[in-house]
Amino acid sequence: MATCYYHGDRPGVGVCVRCRVVICAACRTRVEGRNHCHACLKILGRRGEDVRPAAAPGAWLAGLILGLGWVFLLACFWLVQGKLAP
Repeated sequence: MATCYYHGDRPGVGVCVRCRVVICAACRTRVEGRNHCHACLKILGRRGEDVRPAAAPGAWLAGLILGLGWVFLLACFWLVQGKLAP
């Protein structure tokens, strides 16, 4: 049986998802169903890193493309009606 990395006399009940060490029940903190040791939680707190998943990196690009598509569509309607013709 594996023992806790921080407490050699206690049995391990999980593995930290960040540093992959075996931790006991006293050292384990569950965040969104994942085990974190106290050392990794300190690092997360210092960096101000959020444990929630971040927004998709391409979301702003999709919004930009959608917005430009609407501008193009409106420009086509204006051209058909002759409002942009010289």
